[in-house]
Amino acid sequence: MPKVTVAFLKEDESITGKLIRWWTKGPYSHAAIVIDGMEYSASAEDSGVYKKPHLLNHKKWDYIEVKANSLNILNFYSMTQYDRYDFMAIFGFIIPFKDRTNQWDCSEWVSNALKISGVKLLWIKEPSKISPNHLYAILI
Repeated sequence: MPKVTVAFLKEDESITGKLIRWWTKGPYSHAAIVIDGMEYSASAEDSGVYKKPHLLNHKKWDYIEVKANSLNILNFYSMTQYDRYDFMAIFGFIIPFKDRTNQWDCSEWVSNALKISGVKLLWIKEPSKISPNHLYAILI
């Protein structure tokens, strides 16, 4: 079974990236799952859930390998691949919004994918309330 790695973006100088890092008080502005050189997550730039090639870059990203069922993650991607990015999720850390179906932010998508693939550390957390920095803290 292919290994599952969670990637955390730390070199993002976009306005959104800076705001996410500032609000969540940490170095990370984006989270993604990497399996066999492909990156899976959700982003505004990609208009929602995406899959694209990922080149390892330790200057720009930090990586954590996790024990997870990669097949479950790939199945989750297949079920959500046309879902949109959840722009309101950024404000969900400030104002409690109702979770929206078929819309994801990066750490919510990654947390859900890991949760259904057997990462027990995430079974007690609500994925829509996990920021990239919170997810990193949970997994280390």
